[in-house]
Amino acid sequence: MSFIIKNGYQKSAEESQRSSNFDYWREVVSDEYVQLECHPQPGQNVADFNAKLRGGIGFSDVSFSEVVSKPQIAQRTQRQVSKASEDDFLISFQVENQCRVRQYGREALLVPGSFALYSSTTPYTLSFKEDFHQFVIQMPRDVLARHLIEPEKYAAITMNANTGLGLVLKDFIFSLAGELSTEEVNPSDVLSENLVSLIALSFSSTVVQSGLIDTGCAKEILVRRIKNFVESNIFSPGLNNKRIAESQGISVRYLNKLFQDQNESIHEMIVNKRLSTARELLSSENSARPTIESVAYRVGFSDASHFSRAFKMRYGICPSSVR
Repeated sequence: MSFIIKNGYQKSAEESQRSSNFDYWREVVSDEYVQLECHPQPGQNVADFNAKLRGGIGFSDVSFSEVVSKPQIAQRTQRQVSKASEDDFLISFQVENQCRVRQYGREALLVPGSFALYSSTTPYTLSFKEDFHQFVIQMPRDVLARHLIEPEKYAAITMNANTGLGLVLKDFIFSLAGELSTEEVNPSDVLSENLVSLIALSFSSTVVQSGLIDTGCAKEILVRRIKNFVESNIFSPGLNNKRIAESQGISVRYLNKLFQDQNESIHEMIVNKRLSTARELLSSENSARPTIESVAYRVGFSDASHFSRAFKMRYGICPSSVR
């Protein structure tokens, strides 16, 4: 089993100066990730136990590592959770053989070409019944939550990395991990944000399209994610239904369908938010009052006349009256 990460540091159970390689390995894993209790599988002979971990690469708050190991069970217990301060999410990509991820009463079976998410703040179990190879991404919860609403809802659900966005994500990460192994690469915060955004998009779109969780819940999560995207880009003149749909990996038709039961359509939501902000700017008591044209451009309108018509239709008065 060859590593994807070419450099970085490497730790091996065989480096142990103790009588038990397994005891040393337990410390290696806990130091790299979070405090865990590692146990051999029932009936497993650990006299010749061996495992290797390669890590030390990543950027910003995102770290990459991988494990090539003999069978074992890794558990994050309630006792460890209660004593810990970490609030991280981990994503395991199965490279060779299998793993069972259990958390929140769910179980994900990972085979080569699949991956799953799990949280450090709730007990979980990773069970490997044969020699395995796994690639792991770790990041703080607040980093992932900026892009993926309520990420806990996606934990212990098997994701497919052989097709669609899952395949794009896996290829990007594995390629990136190889590049980060070289000294020439100096990754930026923008790259980190783009990676986390791709991770979030892969989870949200796959779950919604595959019906892996309750349909109503999945739609609610997606609607909230869309609203957050609109809020973050509300003043961009290029914000439209096509761009919003593309950002979520869905069609414009499905986007419109999602908002049929909402109080306002996507277009109405964008226009109303822009107009309410414009009214606040126009009614400001600052001595340097902005022009109507500057306000129109500032809130995302590309045409001052269109802005004035929309404003009057919304509030019954012209922008100049408010100013």
